[in-house]
Amino acid sequence: MIRLQGISKVYNRGKNNSFQALSGITAEVKDGEMIAVIGKSGAGKSTLLHILACIDSYDSGEYLLDGILIKKLSERKLAQIRNEKIGMVMQDFALVEDFTALENVMLPLDFAAKKKSNRKQLALNALQSVGMADYAKKPVNQMSGGQKQRVAIARAIVNEPSVILADEPTGALDSKTAAEIMEVLKALNRTGTTIIIVTHDKSIAQQCGRIIEIADGSLVSDS
Repeated sequence: MIRLQGISKVYNRGKNNSFQALSGITAEVKDGEMIAVIGKSGAGKSTLLHILACIDSYDSGEYLLDGILIKKLSERKLAQIRNEKIGMVMQDFALVEDFTALENVMLPLDFAAKKKSNRKQLALNALQSVGMADYAKKPVNQMSGGQKQRVAIARAIVNEPSVILADEPTGALDSKTAAEIMEVLKALNRTGTTIIIVTHDKSIAQQCGRIIEIADGSLVSDS
């Protein structure tokens, strides 16, 4: 469960180039929802996603993830939450290009606070779930964009997070591959994983059960 109450964020506060990225965002995300966050460039979509991911801080308001108040947590605890509760999928994949698919997917397991003895098998299971088990030993720099994104999703889910946050996950893909990636995300959602997708693509947004629109840092619609 995600609860946002009056979340605001200002960059470069007190300077000539200060910018109000978010203003009083209030929303609730129930476990198992699949949500699209839409809005024009600069609307605040990515800032909101980074706050949800515990990558960026917020200036005022409250963000609770599974009942935990995020603002008061230490960096060590935030890192633990990012590793265990949240999976991130980026438009540019954010993979280690020289690593194999398996090595990339194992990275979150290597950084986990609680080490698991079966890390390789867990990574293989994650690759299997996105149809990439046969490419486990292939370096990602020899893969197509769609294959890289599947590996990125496998890496995001390997620790079985409760929430997947995807920032324009189909933005760098052709329409056919984008459709395939959306099917992977929808399949994950059917297993109970909460999915939040930032997108500018209306056809992607319409495949989600709920659409939140942000304009000029404010929430303008939620349907």
